[in-house]
Amino acid sequence: MPPNKRIKGLSPLSRNLLAAGEGDEVDFKKIPDGVSQEDLVAFANSDTGGQILVGVIEGIVGSAQVGVVRGCDVSDGAILQITNKAVSCIPPVSIKITIENLDAQPILRIAIPSSETRPHCTSKGIYNRRDGSRNRALHPNELLRIFLDTEARAFAERFEAAADRISNDLSTLEHSLDKSIKYMGDQLGWAESQMYDTESSLDEILRRTRGVEQSTGDITERFRALFRQDGRDDPVQKRERNKLVNRFIKAIDGSDDHLETIRSGGDLAMTSFTGLSPELTEEDGKLALQVAVDHVRRREDMRNYDVFCKAPKKCDEGELDAFCAIVGEGGEVIDGMKDRAKEALRLGFITYKGEVVGTAGLKKPKASYRTKVFAKAKSSQPPTKYPYELGWIYLQEIHRKKGQMTRLINELMPLAKGAGMFSTTRSANAIMQEMLAQLDFRAEGEAYPSTLQPDETLQLFLLDAEEARAIE
Repeated sequence: MPPNKRIKGLSPLSRNLLAAGEGDEVDFKKIPDGVSQEDLVAFANSDTGGQILVGVIEGIVGSAQVGVVRGCDVSDGAILQITNKAVSCIPPVSIKITIENLDAQPILRIAIPSSETRPHCTSKGIYNRRDGSRNRALHPNELLRIFLDTEARAFAERFEAAADRISNDLSTLEHSLDKSIKYMGDQLGWAESQMYDTESSLDEILRRTRGVEQSTGDITERFRALFRQDGRDDPVQKRERNKLVNRFIKAIDGSDDHLETIRSGGDLAMTSFTGLSPELTEEDGKLALQVAVDHVRRREDMRNYDVFCKAPKKCDEGELDAFCAIVGEGGEVIDGMKDRAKEALRLGFITYKGEVVGTAGLKKPKASYRTKVFAKAKSSQPPTKYPYELGWIYLQEIHRKKGQMTRLINELMPLAKGAGMFSTTRSANAIMQEMLAQLDFRAEGEAYPSTLQPDETLQLFLLDAEEARAIE
């Protein structure tokens, strides 16, 4: 096992995993004891592998599930316990453990790659794999397929190596014969009289070469049929399909008409697939084209987003109105919102095709407001250390989970120039609290009743100047 990496904060990968929630490639565990051999072999037996975040629990807001950092034991003993479980699997499961968030609530991120030596089982002989947000037992036919795939990959590698050696040997033999014949002709002067014999010898060599090529082709066809018969993954076919996808992407990028069709929501189709690799069928060609189209569509769609921050005095009235409208969608009181926005340090915008779809802001609250908030929260910290407030954070639901709010916050927070800042959020808003924790804010004081919604409570979060300077 490689040495364990240590990170003071949360890595971008962990932040994305927390926001996405549990699924095929991520699992949350509250404590190291919660990591079992079944969890490790499930990811190792899957096609993509996965990550386990230890020290994280699930939080549910509406229908959205996210990971909430709670911290856990990250001592050598806890890591050794997990490592021993991985080594005890049959065969042992390869893992990489990273210790993160050391400056706050530390967690463990366990990376388990998809294994080339699968299938794996626990020390009790349990075979399972990841299925959505849970582990399930491998069916007998799945287990057989994994065994066959493993053996097929090994055979294919040996077969390709042997074929390469035969080809190289034949090439070397032909080259050697050419040199020998030329030398003999030059030295003895009877090359012309012996030409017919030489041609006869070369014809025999070529005949045998064609025979080897035919046999090799027959063997290749048999293996190709075996792979296709039961739908097993063929590493050679997969390689050729990926090459075809890349060729389609290049062809689409080279055509303005194709790009415009995809940008407008259309699809591309081909009536015939001539020149395909022998490893691919026409259905493979259609699938590769669709994969290429989907890739280009996602890429082009991401180009419709823009993120920028402005001082309020540099915003026009339309931008201010759009900012206030989006903040209102997030539940903020609209009355007087425009005046409050004009007093902020910076306003952040997320636009899609020129329309504002998300916001965030660095406020400059008055000293009296800060004193009141810190007093309600019964904070022991002086409000003067936190001159700015991070707030007005909202992104329309259709645009979430695309990394755009992370882009905006990363541009907005350094504009505080290393000054301390605070933020408040509803105690029930687990998503906002998790985002603040990932930005290295810490909960401060006690929850206190909301003035506008007395049935709810608010929680104060602080980011000290030292952490804020690390963001610059």
